[in-house]
Amino acid sequence: MPKIMLLLSFLRRSPQCIDLALQIAAEREAELIVLFVLDAEILQAVTRKLTEDGWIGGKPSEQFVDALRQEYREQAQTKIQEVEEAARLKGIPVRSFSREGALAEEALSLLEQEKIDLVIVTRRKRSRLSRFLFGSAVGDLMKQAPCPVKVIDEK
Repeated sequence: MPKIMLLLSFLRRSPQCIDLALQIAAEREAELIVLFVLDAEILQAVTRKLTEDGWIGGKPSEQFVDALRQEYREQAQTKIQEVEEAARLKGIPVRSFSREGALAEEALSLLEQEKIDLVIVTRRKRSRLSRFLFGSAVGDLMKQAPCPVKVIDEK
């Protein structure tokens, strides 16, 4: 049975991407593998922004960072459950994973482990200059993946 990976993260979880993954999995009679990557850089960026804007003073407490991390995990689990339910309603076999780390690295690791046939992911809207200067996790994944990567650009 073919395997299709739906790659999600806090910044990459568009409904169009999810719908397309479900559609392709149904058409190909494939198993849907959902991977939600909890990117540690997002937590750091949120904490830094809240500190810079004066919402929290000085260095944030570990309890604050832990609370943010827990909220992040809960949102990931909620999104995973939504996708699993939608897949089950369409009769699509589904398994889900949640991992903490860098998007491309975690996706590549699971790609090899699960022998994925196709990856579907959303690409955030950013300028070409931003992608050039700061890199692109989706671009890195496309270069290194052993299978096709279908990218759905955010509108």
